[in-house]
Amino acid sequence: MSEQEQGQENGQEQKQEYVFHPADLVQYAMDKPIGAARAALAIGLEGADVDPDIIIAELVGNMEFNQRFLKKLTSALRKNPGKIVDDMPRHIRALQVERVLGL
Repeated sequence: MSEQEQGQENGQEQKQEYVFHPADLVQYAMDKPIGAARAALAIGLEGADVDPDIIIAELVGNMEFNQRFLKKLTSALRKNPGKIVDDMPRHIRALQVERVLGL
């Protein structure tokens, strides 16, 4: 096998190994400024059944609450990245229903 073929093969292996779980991005956001956290959450919540803007708005509060909330969000994403709303607090579920209904 030539060096070029071997290099391409190694590149393909690296691409395949570098995959994030959505919960990893939420964990990353835990200790970051709101700008970085916002970007990580927007990416991590793609395809989830809760709008990222609702989650980000929730994080504007105090830091102790944020850590607990992000841990709960991480846990929900690890269970099922596409269906997290059932594991969210009631007010988050209510906001999501309002958003879906266009209220």
